[in-house]
Formats: sequence, structure tokens, C-alpha cells
Amino acid sequence: MKKTLLFASTILFACAGVNATEYSWFSRENLKEVGGIDLSYNASWSSHYVWRGESQSSKDMSPAIGADLSHTSGFYTGLWTGAITNSAIPSEFDWYFGYATDLGPISVDIGDLYYFYPGQSDETEFNEYYLSLGTDISITDNVSISPYVYLAYAPKWFGPNTPEAFYSEFGADVPITGTPFTLSGLFGNIDISDCEGDAEKGNCTDSWNYYYITLGFGEIFGLDASATFHSAAGSYNGDAGQDGMFVSLGHEW
Repeated sequence: MKKTLLFASTILFACAGVNATEYSWFSRENLKEVGGIDLSYNASWSSHYVWRGESQSSKDMSPAIGADLSHTSGFYTGLWTGAITNSAIPSEFDWYFGYATDLGPISVDIGDLYYFYPGQSDETEFNEYYLSLGTDISITDNVSISPYVYLAYAPKWFGPNTPEAFYSEFGADVPITGTPFTLSGLFGNIDISDCEGDAEKGNCTDSWNYYYITLGFGEIFGLDASATFHSAAGSYNGDAGQDGMFVSLGHEW
């Protein structure tokens, strides 16, 4: 199914660019109006790619691109890829699909995220089943806060013979009144069920926390810009546990 959806989105985009008059019915606007399908693309650049407190790019810059296909029913799928340089693995591919809807004031998103590393053995690939809940809370007429929680379960951790892992994140976004800025905070935890038998048990820690504090600057020259401070004290990897900062630029169309 994933190959069918992603291949279809690629063909639709290509046809729309070949001859706008002849294939106008392939336009994104028509797809949304007639079929309820929304197709979007995104690109970003980060001075340092950090995944849950772990450096994925040896603190080098990391470009990334992605595409998303969603339907008015709430079902969606997407593909994302970014550069990583902290090992012999040159890149990461993520494929995800799920269902998102609103239950009253609560937004609900449930799905599966699949991590794939080209050129590596099947043992490095893994699934992450997730549930995300969020809402908007008005503090005053001009001030609101958007808290959310993200819970995930991976049947195995990265690498051969690794144990299952549980992830939990709690965060909130707060627009700064009178400015284009947004302040975001995130606190997360990784819990490894059992380090026994882990092929990387020399680096295995039962549980550790990480957090991010991000200042979003809004659009700068048409790009979404932000700066983030991160920390993951007590994590399984020495590089991962170092505090640091990174800046990001991105655009979606």
C-alpha cells in the first residue's frame, strides 16, 4: 500500500508539471476539490539533526525533504528523508501512515512510523506505533497555549537483538503576543524494557530523559526559522548526552 500511495503522488505531481492545460484535472486544487486529497511537500535544513536527544549528524548540518498525502476522511501517509553522519549510515528514510481526527476539543493522531536506513541490514529497521493527543487552551483573549502528548512503542530498539522501547513526550507551544515569535518546550523519556541480550548492551541504559526549548521566529525570507536548545543528560550515548543548540530553516508547499 505504501508504494502505491507514494508512487501515485509522484505521478500526479509529474503530470501536473508536464502540461498544465491538458492535465489540469491533475492539479492539486482539483485533487482536493474532487477527490478530497491533499498533496504537500516540505524541505528543511538544520545545523544539527537531533533525534530524542541523540546526535544523528555528528553536529554537522543536515538537509531533509518530505512529501505528505492526506484525505478528508482523516487517513494520511508520508515519506521523509534526512542526512545523518554519526556512523557509516549516510541517510535515514521514514515512512508513516495513520489516521487523524478531532474528538471535541482534542485532536487525535494514531499511526505507524517505519525507520529505514539504506545500505544497512534489516536489523537496523524498526517500527514505532504512536498516539498523539493535543488541544488549544485560551488563557486570555490574545494568549493561548497548545499542549500535546506523544506516546509510542517500538517492538525492538535500533540494532540486532535489541529490546522493546517506550517513548513519551509532553510539550506545548505558546505564541508570544504582539510578535511573530513562538516559544515551544518539550520533555521526553525513553524507556528500554530490558537491556539483557542487547547487542549494544555496553551502551544500553534502562531509561533517560531529554528536553528541547525552541524559539520560533516565524517566516524569514519565506522560510520558517527557529533556534533550539537541547539536552539529554544520562542518555546511553556520550555524544547524545551533551547539551547543544541548533537552528532550522524550512518551507512547506
